[in-house]
Amino acid sequence: MSETTPIVKPIVKIKADPEIVRIVGKKGGEVSLQDINTKLILATLWWEGEPQLETFFQILELTIKRALQEVHPHEKMVIDYSYTANDTLEDASQIMVEIENIEADGEVLEVEGDIIVLSGNDDRGFFKKLTASRRKVKENVHHEI
Repeated sequence: MSETTPIVKPIVKIKADPEIVRIVGKKGGEVSLQDINTKLILATLWWEGEPQLETFFQILELTIKRALQEVHPHEKMVIDYSYTANDTLEDASQIMVEIENIEADGEVLEVEGDIIVLSGNDDRGFFKKLTASRRKVKENVHHEI
């Protein structure tokens, strides 16, 4: 009798709270933990006048790739996600990011905890809040890294 070793698939777990997004890459017994301090990053980008959302997405994508690379070496990662803002991007007080698909060298990965919510103070006026549904933003993103 020969024993066959089960093929272990890599898993990406995402856990988000208001201050930290934790990315966990896992394959078999190997684990990689990567944190993104959202408050610090977004505050720094705001202070420096940099594009906050685009830069946050780049950091998120590279952090997922790094966590995965440590447990499952690969050349190319493909990530598909969408984000929804409760108003225009300039006025939004909440942005929800939903990871739809992650592939490493063509292998589809299991993703757990695929929703990240970025929230801030809502200082829009009453009428702006009332009419925000007409300005709501939803975008789909596909990147190869």
